[in-house]
Amino acid sequence: MENDRNKIPTKQKILECATDLFAEKGYTETSIRELAAAVGLKEASIYNHFLSKNAILESILEEYSELTRAAFEPEQLNNLKNNPSADGILSCMQLVFKEGKEKYHLQQLYVILQEQHRNPTVGKFLSDHFILGNENVVKEIINILKDYGVLKQDTDPDYWAKIHSSLLYTFASRMKLGIGDQSKEFKGLNMADMLWQTYDMMLKLYGNKTIS
Repeated sequence: MENDRNKIPTKQKILECATDLFAEKGYTETSIRELAAAVGLKEASIYNHFLSKNAILESILEEYSELTRAAFEPEQLNNLKNNPSADGILSCMQLVFKEGKEKYHLQQLYVILQEQHRNPTVGKFLSDHFILGNENVVKEIINILKDYGVLKQDTDPDYWAKIHSSLLYTFASRMKLGIGDQSKEFKGLNMADMLWQTYDMMLKLYGNKTIS
């Protein structure tokens, strides 16, 4: 990981090291001095890239939010027409499955959940983006599948959006409690597996046999 970070821009390196420290110690308990040491910079140099520690946190949240918005890209959503399957749906859900960045984005998710009741910035983000944003992505995907004739018209987007949010929240909460996706309690499933099984079930229950 350290070798990989030596190749990335300083601003991104600050974000990744901050995510590590916030996840390990908590946002409040992490000092700019500690962050600077982790990045390999002088403390004052951090402020050349971010005005404050809160600005770093806001950038972490925005980066995470951008992954959610990526699912709305027209080209991405149009792929569902050619691959109307659980795999096709998951290809649109680029939330925490960005190749090579899975651990990093899961840590971002961990920070969001850890700070949700302690930090107003995170609390607002959680309500505005994390919950509503993700549910809107799922609804959009389901409505497109209905338009393509892949799903029956009586498929309820709200219902499946709530299931998606529940799975996402449950997974992240387990991770926060130290119950990893490889634990026996979690039956070895990671979040991608859980979502795949959920969408596969939806397609089996509501899949349209006669696709127009």
